[in-house]
Amino acid sequence: MGLFEDMGRKVEKFKQSATDNADAPTHHCLDCEEEFFTDYDACPECDGDHVVLID
Repeated sequence: MGLFEDMGRKVEKFKQSATDNADAPTHHCLDCEEEFFTDYDACPECDGDHVVLID
């Protein structure tokens, strides 16, 4: 039983970490200030070429 309890805790910790990190956008467009969770070559909102990583 100990092995399954340990695995269950690790899976739950991973899921919680992934959920917490998904709450904050990681990139934004310098042209229109729209925020995104993924990196784009061109902004899907305004077609601007300045999508950068949020510090």
